[in-house]
Amino acid sequence: MHSRHDRPHRYSPFSVQCLLFNRLPRLKQLIAWVCLCLAVGLPARAEFGDSSLSWTQEQERAVAGYLQRRLQRQGNVINDVWLEYWLAERAERLRQTSTSSLGPVSVVLLRQKAFNAFALPGNVMGFNLGLWENARTEDEFTSVVAHEIAHLSLRHFNRLSDNNRQQAWLAISGALLGVALASMDTEIGGATLIGSQMGAAQQSLSFSRSMESEADRYATDMLREAGYNPSAGAAVFARLQQSLGGRSGSDYWQTHPRAITRSAQLEALQGSATGATGQTSNQYDTLRWYINARYAADDDFAPDPAWQSLTATSDPLLPQQLLDNPDPNSLLGWIRFQTNADDSLTLERLSLLLTLFPDFDPAWYLSAEITARSGSANACREALGALDRINGEYLDVFELRHRLSSECLQSREAEATAAWYWHRGEESRALTLLRRAIEQPGDASQLARLRAKVSDYERQLALLPS
Repeated sequence: MHSRHDRPHRYSPFSVQCLLFNRLPRLKQLIAWVCLCLAVGLPARAEFGDSSLSWTQEQERAVAGYLQRRLQRQGNVINDVWLEYWLAERAERLRQTSTSSLGPVSVVLLRQKAFNAFALPGNVMGFNLGLWENARTEDEFTSVVAHEIAHLSLRHFNRLSDNNRQQAWLAISGALLGVALASMDTEIGGATLIGSQMGAAQQSLSFSRSMESEADRYATDMLREAGYNPSAGAAVFARLQQSLGGRSGSDYWQTHPRAITRSAQLEALQGSATGATGQTSNQYDTLRWYINARYAADDDFAPDPAWQSLTATSDPLLPQQLLDNPDPNSLLGWIRFQTNADDSLTLERLSLLLTLFPDFDPAWYLSAEITARSGSANACREALGALDRINGEYLDVFELRHRLSSECLQSREAEATAAWYWHRGEESRALTLLRRAIEQPGDASQLARLRAKVSDYERQLALLPS
């Protein structure tokens, strides 16, 4: 019986690509072919290798959207407005402390329980479910977010390209292929990542390790600037090394410093081997408890939030202790925990929460969900009105808008349905639906909206690197 640390050695780069090549759609076959060519020293398509990573922000957004849609299509992503909002808010707070001209970043939460996070071209960052179990405080979790933002801020993909363009595209194509295959076969997906890395020269591993150390230093400065405890990251890696039981053969460490090394380096950056790892907070405890209960019920890693014992009277509708120092996440957690409350009371409480925090997307979404199922005469349009108050882009919101539009706003049904298809990775289906809708009789403004949406989607596809 092999451990997961032995698995990458069961496959060669060549055997992995050959085994899976015919199972992949055309674009993934291209990625696999480039990865294979580079790994065994064959000439890859020149135009692909010559494509610069110095993309415009518009191209970065197109790549980010494409990667997110591929993950959605494969079922790897946890779609949850509350968690996505929290992650995006923390990432944006850190991005604003970056001294580089980093554009907007996109975040996704993946279902895997392993300790891992990654950054990809297009300013996309992925965070595994396992991070929430490992990181016990917000400072610890945010240290991982800061590290991935540091990779993007330092333009490590561009610098790989400058150092050796073949190795850069090898790393990128291998990463994309590994992500694409992970949902089909976790073991093979991991082997593909290692197989692509094995094709690069040994000096690329050292270069990668130096980038990891540079990212740690940059992240330390960002964390300090944003008001987080910069030494918290050392505790995360020390805990990870302890969980590995001293083993160092994990595939992750092939191109990253070992956990014990990372921990020591981070402690050295602080000038101390000890120290606080960050104070826990009601809002982080709330999110961690929510994730444990909803997505990892078989585990038991999150303590109950302190607010669970709090009660509220008819005036105010929310616990006074939480209102004294209000935080939207703790308030939303308390509201969701009140399982005996009927929908009308929950909506009243959400209304009060939104009065305090009018831009809190998760509360608007929950309000729309509850309103939609109320069955009142205006429920459908009121729920759509709540969705219109949401600023971010979330697949759950696109899905609910699609369903509601079919019930009470048929003039926007084609647009809403196409947007849902598009963001879940069914681009061809979305474009076909829009083009057919344009052929149907309609008013001038509706047809103009449909044509504009087709042009937008086609442009996003055209912006992808060839």
